[in-house]
Amino acid sequence: MTERTIGIRELKQNASAAVARAAAGEALVVTDHGRPVARLVPLGGSRTSELVTAGLARPPRRLLADLPRPDGAPGSVLSQALDQDREDQRY
Repeated sequence: MTERTIGIRELKQNASAAVARAAAGEALVVTDHGRPVARLVPLGGSRTSELVTAGLARPPRRLLADLPRPDGAPGSVLSQALDQDREDQRY
C-alpha cells in the first residue's frame, strides 16, 4: 500500500478527493504544520488481514459471539472470583 502525506489544510479543502484516494488503496498521512497527526487508510485494509495474507496469522475459525459462554456461578461477581483465586494461590 502506498503512503503519501497530506496537510490538514489541503485535506479540509479536498476531503472528497482524499477519501477517494484512500478508497482506491492509498494510505494518507495527515500532517499539521509538517507533523504527522493521523492516517487515512482504506477501510478494508486491516492489519489483521495483512498478517493473514502474509501467512503470519490464521483467520478465525468462528466468530467470538459464537463461542460458548464461560462457566461461572450465576450471579457471581468477577472481582470476587479473582480475589478468591488470588487467595487460593497464596497458600
